[in-house]
Amino acid sequence: MKSNELLEAKYRVQRALAEQAGDDLHQYAANIHRIVQEAARKYGLKLWYSHRRTRNAPRQSAPSSALV
Repeated sequence: MKSNELLEAKYRVQRALAEQAGDDLHQYAANIHRIVQEAARKYGLKLWYSHRRTRNAPRQSAPSSALV
């Protein structure tokens, strides 16, 4: 598969974040959420998450401690 520098950087960051989370998906999501919130505060952004449900995949709530 062809790749470029941007994709390589993306994959490198994803691998590092997965290792940091111990390959735990909930911890990975919590870490990403924290990083996004910090970036939003730093740059004055207002981010909105969708709360839509789909017919095939009902929304599952994450443990509240995972998103702190």
